[in-house]
Amino acid sequence: MDLYFVLSALFCFVISLIFTKFMIKKMVNYKYGYDLHKADKIKVAEMGGLSPVVVSSVVMLFFNPALSLSIFLPGFVGVIDDISRLNSKEKIVLTFLIGFPVAFFLKLGFLPSILLILGIFVSSNLTNMLAGFNGLEIGMGILLCLFMAVVCLMNGDIFGFKVLILFLAAYLGLLYYNRYPAKVFPGDTGTLPIGAFLATIAVWRGFIPELFILMIPFMVDALLKQFTAGVTKKDSVFTPTQLKNGKLCVEGGYLSLPRMILMKKAMEEYKIVLVLWAIEAFFGILSILYTKYFGFNIF
Repeated sequence: MDLYFVLSALFCFVISLIFTKFMIKKMVNYKYGYDLHKADKIKVAEMGGLSPVVVSSVVMLFFNPALSLSIFLPGFVGVIDDISRLNSKEKIVLTFLIGFPVAFFLKLGFLPSILLILGIFVSSNLTNMLAGFNGLEIGMGILLCLFMAVVCLMNGDIFGFKVLILFLAAYLGLLYYNRYPAKVFPGDTGTLPIGAFLATIAVWRGFIPELFILMIPFMVDALLKQFTAGVTKKDSVFTPTQLKNGKLCVEGGYLSLPRMILMKKAMEEYKIVLVLWAIEAFFGILSILYTKYFGFNIF
């Protein structure tokens, strides 16, 4: 592993860390939310995802402009949504359109282009939905990138490995401030690009089955929401997670993966996040086993 790459990853982390701290100071009195899972409703800055999005978008220009687009465009959609609250139909249309310019600049064939457009649409929305607890969505995204990077390395794809680690490093800078107790929320600005970027790498580099395995917890979460409330209507039947004696619990309302776990056992916020990270790590190991014993490059 060359020194230039290591320094580049360190650069992504440090700049994202500095930019995130700057965002916290600027956003805490302008664009903020309240941490509903704390006894005291603490004001927390939002749109922290802008930091890793800007950093990784710029860095990816040195590798392939299409990769930069796969981060910048969903990040831009996220900014619009965080500021003006897009309705479900608007978000669906915009996230669907993201894949077209990315596929064009990657110069993919017809079938890979279709898979990329659908992959970006589905994956970006999945990584946006499994959220709501300090450090959850960003930690899950980092695990996704880490295991996909290992998959790339095992298959001799050094390019894929490097861009994933650089993307991961930028998001680590955000996780430092988003971990429990969070000082900043990522917003859709930070969550949508995770799935979009991973889908781009998976289709372009030929690791679709591995990404599918990695996304199983996200798909389970989305299906639970769909069957118990409807993904696009869950907010209208929202029953908040309750805090009792320092532990989160769920009594009724729609289901999601974390809510289903909390229905079975009440626990502190950081513990439910660790449980979900552990679930993702399990599927990450399955993706590695798949690529080792059954995997093949699709394109």
